[in-house]
Amino acid sequence: MGEVERVSTADGARLAVKRKPVAEGVPVVFVHGLAVNADLWDLPEIRGPGFHFKSLAATLQDAGYDVWLLNLRGHGAPRMLSAPPEGQTDWCVDHFVLFDLPATVDHVMERTGRRPFVIGASMGAMTLGGYVQGARWEGEPESSRIVADQELARDRRDKLAGCIFAEFPAALRWPESLYNADGQVDWRALLRDWWRREGGENYAFEMLSRWGWLHAVLESAGEVPLAWLGGDPEAEPWYAKLPGPLAEGAEWIERSAVQAMLQIAGTFTGGTNHRAEVMLRGRRYVMDHMKAGVLRQLAKCVRRRGFVSALGSPDHVYSDHYGLVELPTLVLQGGRDRIANAGVTREAFFDRIEAADKEFLLYDEIAHGEIEAAPVASEKVYPAILAWLNARARR
Repeated sequence: MGEVERVSTADGARLAVKRKPVAEGVPVVFVHGLAVNADLWDLPEIRGPGFHFKSLAATLQDAGYDVWLLNLRGHGAPRMLSAPPEGQTDWCVDHFVLFDLPATVDHVMERTGRRPFVIGASMGAMTLGGYVQGARWEGEPESSRIVADQELARDRRDKLAGCIFAEFPAALRWPESLYNADGQVDWRALLRDWWRREGGENYAFEMLSRWGWLHAVLESAGEVPLAWLGGDPEAEPWYAKLPGPLAEGAEWIERSAVQAMLQIAGTFTGGTNHRAEVMLRGRRYVMDHMKAGVLRQLAKCVRRRGFVSALGSPDHVYSDHYGLVELPTLVLQGGRDRIANAGVTREAFFDRIEAADKEFLLYDEIAHGEIEAAPVASEKVYPAILAWLNARARR
């Protein structure tokens, strides 16, 4: 549970931020990724055969941190909706960078009187990467664009105690590409390697980013509706009223089916450590819609092999301005991550930031999405995050 506070952005959005307060605790702001909402960071604690999952939000709250869980605009319905500005029906990562995270950080500082840490995962890490480089609007309405402002980057550096990037697609590219320099498909590579699940390539994402017919369907629909998958977390399982043996059998079938679906999803993410129990008892309830504008921007980033704006002209290439980042930084990447390749993130982001205090942790067996919601993260990743925060919270 927690207290929901409302935060107004400069463009008129009303964000829902769930706070799990601890008296005198150092604030930590969490920023979620694509197709989920803020409660992904705060799933129920679950024990099962050979595993134990405890969320990062609960871990930090128990350690004395003041936890703030941000729902980016359009996310969190129906229980904790962050409402977009009146009349806005689509948005993209640029909106999160320019409006949502700046308003949230300022609100947390005002409410607590302390500089927060910020933790972002996947799309949330992209949002954080744009924020800390001082991204802002410039120009008149008819010719506005996004720029990286060094003075603003330093002002934001001074507002934060530090930042943590998890599963960060700092530049949406892979060491091995399905397309050659002329933009043509390498069919030999596709036929040879389509089955691979390592982090060095993601042919499926590259192809999806270029399929014009798919983009047209998405534009027509406006979003990929996923929230309906979540259901009601208060409702009993459909098999709860069956006789004992039948209920146990139905539960086993459901768990096995979900585990199989997680294995299929691993083709895109590289994941092998997700547990059906975590999905069924918590993660399924945090599924959220994917807006056309967000997906359009991510597809553009894949085609451009970077992190590129969707708003303004000319384009702002966020991934060209990471050198403006100077605050304490921890980067957490999975070696099996097929969306945010660890080597690319290290080269494009970590090696270029100017932070005197920076650390890169690579977990060879972890893939995309597993740092937020897999038991292996509770065991191996969260203790490292807590140690990093503790060492800097005392400064």
